Amino acid sequence: MKILDHLSAFGISRKQASAVLVFILIALLHPFLANDKYIMGKSEDGIQFFSDKEGSSFGIPALIPYAANSIDRENRSVGPFDKQNVRSLYHRHWLGTDSLGRDVLAGLIHGSFLALMIGLAASLLALLIGVIMAYISAYVGDDRFKLSRGYLIILIIAFLIAVFYFVYSAYVTRALIIILFGALMYFLRYLTRKKPMSARRIGVPFDIIVQRLIEIFRSIPALFLILILLPILGRPSYWNVIIIIGLIRWPVITRHLRGEIFNIKEENYILAGRRVGLSDLHLYLRYVLPLTMSPIIIVTAFGFSSAILLESTLSFLGIGVPLDQVTWGGILKEARIDFSSWWLALFPGICIYLLVYLFNAIGDSINEKLINSQVSINRN
Repeated sequence: MKILDHLSAFGISRKQASAVLVFILIALLHPFLANDKYIMGKSEDGIQFFSDKEGSSFGIPALIPYAANSIDRENRSVGPFDKQNVRSLYHRHWLGTDSLGRDVLAGLIHGSFLALMIGLAASLLALLIGVIMAYISAYVGDDRFKLSRGYLIILIIAFLIAVFYFVYSAYVTRALIIILFGALMYFLRYLTRKKPMSARRIGVPFDIIVQRLIEIFRSIPALFLILILLPILGRPSYWNVIIIIGLIRWPVITRHLRGEIFNIKEENYILAGRRVGLSDLHLYLRYVLPLTMSPIIIVTAFGFSSAILLESTLSFLGIGVPLDQVTWGGILKEARIDFSSWWLALFPGICIYLLVYLFNAIGDSINEKLINSQVSINRN
């Protein structure tokens, strides 16, 4: 109850918070809700979780006796109201099956976990990139970071080499490249302070660079960017989808934060902090960023719904997510093959619509709360 009260301070209603909680519980408890194994069974090896029914003397079954990838060969492409060849009502496919005989309800429950995992991770990645880029753009600006021409040329060459090896290397190598490149930037920054290569130093126009990057990302359609990035990142996987969605969504966050930071960084207490010697990064993390929390929550809420739509689109097109994984978009793709299987389009479509509507409504509620609070402050 206290959590709901805290969320109401941001404008999130109890119904919205309860709906999000139900979605999270279904996603996290998906192996307990739909599984072709016993949740807890007793076998010759003792009591085990998720034990096979064949090797167990007895056990506690799941609510739905099918996993997402369980195949019922005797009930392929059967609808919710069709006659089904099952042993009992417990084994009935209440939302039908696809062309392989996989239970749609079990697939929807499993797909909710993938939607939560991909949507949350992609939103956090986009938020991280957006916050960093907003700091570089609005706080560092075009003239606060200066380098000599020699070190600037070295930095550009090192960046191009890092991009090349990042594209054509494995995940572990990519992580090492990011660490080495960050260490190189810090080392160059240290050298430019202690021993500049030349007397003349020029400012790096980070604000202009970030703005141009935002314009490029906004001008290119998201699907076109996806088709470009997928071959670069390699074979389909969850992490590739998360990285792609994060790279597509960060410009939106940066654009909103940039305007907020410009309004805050010239406040008297920020200027006073600079005069007493506080670093820009400390001021940004300690004072500026907390004041932009409401816009961040709004953009993240909308970003989560956009991530769900992008993931469903990728699954529908058969790219990004591994084909052996059952997702909401993957179930929709089955309806494209067989138009008579209306349940394959209806039920995952309803799930996608409700989830997107929920998080868009949360974003609207927070935005309305923020506007009302600003209006009341201006009146006072």
